[in-house]
Order: sequence, then C-alpha cells, then structure tokens
Amino acid sequence: MLRARKNPLVNALIYRLMIKPALRSAFHALYYRQAENIAESGGPCVVMANHSAWWDGHVPMLVNEEMWHLDGYVMIEDTQLVRYKFFRAMGGFSVNRYNARSALHSLSYAASILTGAPRRMLLIFPQGEIQANDVRPLTFYSGVGHIVRKVALAQGSCDVYPLALRYEFIGEQRPDAFASAGRALHFDAGHATDVHATTALMQRALTDELDRLYTDLRAYRFDGFVPLIQGRGSINRIWDAVRGKAQIKRVGGV
Repeated sequence: MLRARKNPLVNALIYRLMIKPALRSAFHALYYRQAENIAESGGPCVVMANHSAWWDGHVPMLVNEEMWHLDGYVMIEDTQLVRYKFFRAMGGFSVNRYNARSALHSLSYAASILTGAPRRMLLIFPQGEIQANDVRPLTFYSGVGHIVRKVALAQGSCDVYPLALRYEFIGEQRPDAFASAGRALHFDAGHATDVHATTALMQRALTDELDRLYTDLRAYRFDGFVPLIQGRGSINRIWDAVRGKAQIKRVGGV
C-alpha cells in the first residue's frame, strides 16, 4: 500500500492554488451546516461521506480547511493514488479492496493514523465507489467498522460523523454545493466490537442525513447553512450589475 506523506506546506499550496479555485470556478457557492461542532471533537474522529460525484473529495477538504482545522487524512482507491501521488502529501493513503491482505493492512494503518496524534480526522467514503445520491439502501464496506473498532479499543472511544454531500441547481447558472454534517455516533470500546452492527449504525446515520438534506433542499429550507465560498455570478447578475440594475431575488433566499 501507499502510505500518506503529509506535508503541511504542500497541503496548503495545493488547497489554495488548486482545490479552492476549482470549487470557485465550478459552483455558484458552497454552503455548509453542522448539527454540532466537529472541530471540538475530543477524540479520534472519522468523517464518513456519500460518494456521488467527482467533487466529493474537494468539498470536505474545503470544509476542514475553513471550519474544522483538523489534521486530515483520506483513504483513496489504490489505482487513483498511484495516478495522483501528490495526494499523499495531503494525507492520502491507498486501499485495495480486491486484495484482502492488502485491505487489512490499510485498515490497520488507518487506525494507527487516528491514534498516532491528537486532532486527527479520517475522511472515508464507505460505499467504495460512486453511486447516485438517491440509491437506497446505502451499502457500506465493513472496513469502516473495523477501523472504528480498532480505534475504540486502542483509545477508549471513536466519534463518527455523517457528512451528506449534494449538488443542486437553484436558480443560478452554476450549481450550488451543499455539505451537511449530522451529530456524532459515539462508539466506546464496549460498543464497537460488533463490526457489522457498527457498520449498520453508520449506514443508517448517513442515510438519515442524506434524506434530511434532500428534504430541506427540495423545500428550499436553507436555515443553518453558511456560505464558505462564493463562486462566479450568473451572466444575468453580472449584466445587471454592469447596468446598475437591482439584482433579482435568489431562489429560496439562500
């Protein structure tokens, strides 16, 4: 497997020169809300997100850089990390789910990262591949349950946060990106030993957060969301600004 080679300077440069500008260019805006402050998590922290689009790795990184300020790592499919090795400097490490021995090595390595220093966070996409946002039921690989079990046994507990990601066109030329973090699942050493039960709880938590986000966006309920970046304006808004005209009202008031 390919281990992470975290380099704070390279991480900051890639974020500022590549990740953030790309998000600004692609989206009208990126909005975030959280049920509780992930930055205040006292122990090892796992953030599990759905995987429906190419942008799914970029958005949590931006949220971490702008809001959480945790020492972030991410599990990446080995074929992708071989192709884009610079992600290792940003905390990326590989997993090969088709090789059981290699996969177990990656799971042990992930647990060792979380227990190796304070304020570390692991981002993981437990579906293992890109799937449509509204596919139900969500199905996770059990590897995430093994990681939580190893961390809880070593540290006494492990917090797991569901992060729902969604991209929608809401009255603008470009789509808006939404990230919604639910409340933590708190696993202590006595409750994380059943890997299948742990994985099932995580599936349910992320499903609930995804469904909540979908329901709120469908109803144009944007309470609690804060904009983390503002991208390019729509052509009509730029043209109205040039002519000194008042801007039209945003759909839903977001």
